Amino acid sequence: MKYGYYPGCSLGKSAKPYDDSTKAIADQLGMSFEEINDWNCCGATEYFSLNKTAAYALVARNLALAADQDDLKELVAPCSACYLNLRKTDDYMGKYSK
Repeated sequence: MKYGYYPGCSLGKSAKPYDDSTKAIADQLGMSFEEINDWNCCGATEYFSLNKTAAYALVARNLALAADQDDLKELVAPCSACYLNLRKTDDYMGKYSK
């Protein structure tokens, strides 16, 4: 099965070994990743303390990019801060879609 992959800012640099091990384990499980096109930073946690509306918009952009990309049904975000922001925004958008 093919999954959308959101590496976030750290997995390509400071957390490269984590990125490598995530991909190696996924390969052993028969999972394939497709990186989200033109993704942006999730803002870690600082953005939400500065401006919630802008933070939700920033993260929602990544969710929209993933939703528009081919047949990607699920999104993998190995970084815990990225996962938290993506999940929080997805929940918020579901509750307050208007």
